[in-house]
Amino acid sequence: MKLFLAYLLCTLFLLTPASLFADITAKSRKINLQLTEQEKTWLIEHPTIRVGMDFEYAPYEWHNKNGNYVGMAVDYLRLVEQKLGVHFEIVKGKSWDEVIEMGKQGEIDVLTSIVQTPERLKYFLFSEPYRDTQTMIVDNAEGEFIGQLSHLVGKRVAVEKGYFTQEVLEKNYPQIKLILVKSIIEALTFVRDGKADAYVGDMSAINYTIRTNGFEKLRFSGQTEFSSQHRFAFPKNNKELASIMTKAMSSISSEESDIIYSRWLGMRIEQGIRVETLLKYSIGVALLFLLFGYWYYRLNCEIKNRKAAERREHYRNNILEMIAKMVPLSRVLEAIIEGVEEQNSRMLCSILLLDKEGKFFEQVIAPSLPDFYNEALMNVKIGRGVGSCGTAAYIKECVIVEDIATDPYWKEYKALALRAGLKSCWSEPIFASDGSVLGTFAIYHSSPQTPQESDKLLIEHSANLASIAIEKSMAATKLKESEELYRRLTEEVTDVIWRTDKDLFITYISPADEKFRGYTADEVVGKHVFEMFTPDGIKTIMEKIEQRQEAERKGIRTDFVTYEIEHVCKDGRILWGEIVAKPERNKKGEIIGYHGITREITERKAMQDKVQELAFYDTLTKLPNRLLLKERLNYTLAEMKRNHHHSALLFLDLDNFKSLNDTYGHSIGDLLLCQVAERLKECVREVDTIARFGGDEFVVILSTLHKNEDESIAQAQKVAEKIRHSLSKYYSINVSHDKNEEQLVEHLCTASIGVVVFDCSEKNQDELLKRADFAMYRAKDAGKNGIYFYGL
Repeated sequence: MKLFLAYLLCTLFLLTPASLFADITAKSRKINLQLTEQEKTWLIEHPTIRVGMDFEYAPYEWHNKNGNYVGMAVDYLRLVEQKLGVHFEIVKGKSWDEVIEMGKQGEIDVLTSIVQTPERLKYFLFSEPYRDTQTMIVDNAEGEFIGQLSHLVGKRVAVEKGYFTQEVLEKNYPQIKLILVKSIIEALTFVRDGKADAYVGDMSAINYTIRTNGFEKLRFSGQTEFSSQHRFAFPKNNKELASIMTKAMSSISSEESDIIYSRWLGMRIEQGIRVETLLKYSIGVALLFLLFGYWYYRLNCEIKNRKAAERREHYRNNILEMIAKMVPLSRVLEAIIEGVEEQNSRMLCSILLLDKEGKFFEQVIAPSLPDFYNEALMNVKIGRGVGSCGTAAYIKECVIVEDIATDPYWKEYKALALRAGLKSCWSEPIFASDGSVLGTFAIYHSSPQTPQESDKLLIEHSANLASIAIEKSMAATKLKESEELYRRLTEEVTDVIWRTDKDLFITYISPADEKFRGYTADEVVGKHVFEMFTPDGIKTIMEKIEQRQEAERKGIRTDFVTYEIEHVCKDGRILWGEIVAKPERNKKGEIIGYHGITREITERKAMQDKVQELAFYDTLTKLPNRLLLKERLNYTLAEMKRNHHHSALLFLDLDNFKSLNDTYGHSIGDLLLCQVAERLKECVREVDTIARFGGDEFVVILSTLHKNEDESIAQAQKVAEKIRHSLSKYYSINVSHDKNEEQLVEHLCTASIGVVVFDCSEKNQDELLKRADFAMYRAKDAGKNGIYFYGL
């Protein structure tokens, strides 16, 4: 084989101009970067630039077994060194977290292979991305295909500590349980060993690590909505270097980038061949082995053809396996494209899917084509003269365009294609089993090309594979929709399932509503939902509608909403129901109706009210307890800061209560306490608070008195005197004996009252209670049945 290659090299040398083999780096040195005088001065003053790198991020940047940094980012830096005439000094021995922190402190001039995030923008300036890949999900291939990040909620996901994936997942998917690791190798090891359910990271880094570290049993199990855009970052105070590096990076040619990309990610990029090598290995042996080389060439072609056939068969089986495993359609179509491009390095492929009406392209799958080109094809109407794909879909025939620049089918789209570097396009319709067109499969080249017979077979076979995948996905989607509809409409549920139009008129309600409210479906369908609820319930719904409309006006799309509403039954009863509702939208995002479920919660609501009462109210007197008293006192203190009025706190203790308990028992004492509570309510305003503090002690909050302190003291004195006078009257209590005889007991029970008048400067409610308590004891010491003001 080597002898034949030598023969070929000699032939190429004799037929090819030597100028085509010039070293590509020589071109980079000739580019004028158009630096400003200030930027040139900065470079002179900073001949050495400190660079921060991640030592475990292959294939972008890492240190090899010799301790030297290698990778795509390093190669880019070497090119920039040649262009700028500076030296990049890589800071060694630091973790990625430490490197980022040094960058924030300005101790590093440049950070490489860093992804821009909102948090990092606070500290760094970023260049344009030099590499843009997808962020993928990897699992151990033992379970179902994951598909997307929302399916990882509650799962264990390994990510590198300090990487951008940690930031975006913590922000957008807080329910995912993150396992922070030091490197991608550690992360993939966790997934392989079952210590993590999945890993989320850069696609190229994953592919490289799996290929070079024996993780072949792991699989790509989905993709995320986040892209991994690798950039250079600079401290915010170093705008000159950011501008210089941006100009230097933009001057790197596509040939130079292809060389770097090919070296680390394995793409086949045609490069020049050194003349010295050709002379050394070709001149003496070419003619000697010409005949042998020809024979060897024929044998090698046969071997290559067989291997290519095996690869094609393996590729086809792999696609069919993905279809059988219900891998998401977009991933299957991408795999079809990637398989063709991998076997034919000069081809660029696309799959365009039509909408349900078969008139417009609504989805573009073309990972190797420029984004602007793909975006331009979205929502394009098919027709004759709409490029190769639009024409093929319209006439339902294969369309071969060998030269886009001269073909009439591309007249309106020629500029777009040439801007994308596309010179030829062969397109095959993707047919459904009923003969309708689902989309197109196309192959592009960067130069005019005439397809061989094998190329035509390749297009046809690829379109057939795409057809199988699309129809399988459509069938699965229809089945899922049917099962979902059946589940939603099933009648063996206690919850009420319903649907309305956009104006809230009921279009469907399940039979469970007859058990819930007593109405049959015929009595409800066509009626407005407001007829189901009490006035308070209607008010609640109106508030929810206004909140949703306000959110929609601000561009916030609302989803599920849950609320509790009183429902009116057919027999007049009122029941509580919990409603979970979701809007239904058309393709434009406009709300066209609502659907949801209603569950009876009457008992739960009663229990909640009971719990509320037990938590905040005294079970004997039904007055607020200490807990609610403190909340009311806090509210009063806060309200006083706004209105600057005074308030008063009254602390009451009954003077002759113990004798009643000792004589007739606690049950009779309880009856007297209830009468005390009722008398207190008659002495104060509704806005005031009466609380049982404990035993025979009560506290009254008189809120929002006068702004003037003297006036407020007078008001408090008047209320306190009213309470003292009311409580000093005789209490009449019926006492039952064992022989079913009743005795009327009259008891005199006065009260000692301590009063504190305070303003908005008071902050400590415990101190206020202590002062009122102190004043109450001073009233008792003065002979009971009296009032004492603290501080007066």
